Amino acid sequence: MEVNNGGFNQYYYNQGDEFADLAVDGLKAIGAKRFADLATRANKIFREQNKKITDKQDGSMQGFSESYKDSPLNDLDKEFYNLYKAEPLTNLTVDYVRKNKSKFTN
Repeated sequence: MEVNNGGFNQYYYNQGDEFADLAVDGLKAIGAKRFADLATRANKIFREQNKKITDKQDGSMQGFSESYKDSPLNDLDKEFYNLYKAEPLTNLTVDYVRKNKSKFTN
């Protein structure tokens, strides 16, 4: 998940919110309810405060770095990293795949 490498700001910087609702659905499917709730909150903030979040995003490294300053998503990043330490998303993903092998093989 891109959030694990740069936070929600990087996710939306690179992806916008095109797949954001699908990410929430996927998190729910693998049993990552707390991650899904967090992603839902991030989606809501991004959509409500899109202008503030994307205002400095001009495609440059400086613009990317500036987009982190005073981002309303920063607090959610901290929550995500703390949750990831307590409940590694990778483990939930692996468990889901093991329990649902037929969805991934012929």
